[in-house]
Amino acid sequence: MIGTGKIYYHMVYIDDLVDGFILASEREEAIGESFIIGGDENLQLNALLDTIARINGSSELKVHVPALPFQLAGSLCEKICIPLGIEPPIYRRRVDFFTKSRSFDITKAKTLLGYTPQVGLLEGLRNTAEWYKSEGLL
Repeated sequence: MIGTGKIYYHMVYIDDLVDGFILASEREEAIGESFIIGGDENLQLNALLDTIARINGSSELKVHVPALPFQLAGSLCEKICIPLGIEPPIYRRRVDFFTKSRSFDITKAKTLLGYTPQVGLLEGLRNTAEWYKSEGLL
């Protein structure tokens, strides 16, 4: 893993996301407003990836490499490749996945829309893994 893995991720199960969209489309209070639709839980990236590994019967990730070399490589690749019309092999945004927290407050959606996530993080991860397996993608 690039970086420490001590950043937070806020997941949402697809059914809950759709429910949030439907609520926003049906409520007059939502007109002109923006909402963050997410689950009730967030998890550090280390724990999230370990949970996904366990669900799929894989070993937990143990290797961490410093982020700075990848951030520098991403910047350099973008500066060289993009003007030449070449797709960079690494972008700064891809490195950001491992280095920037994404944890949000969903209180506004709960309060104004009556949004309540129905699928917990572990259940959602299990359901998602099962779908990927049923589609032959895992």
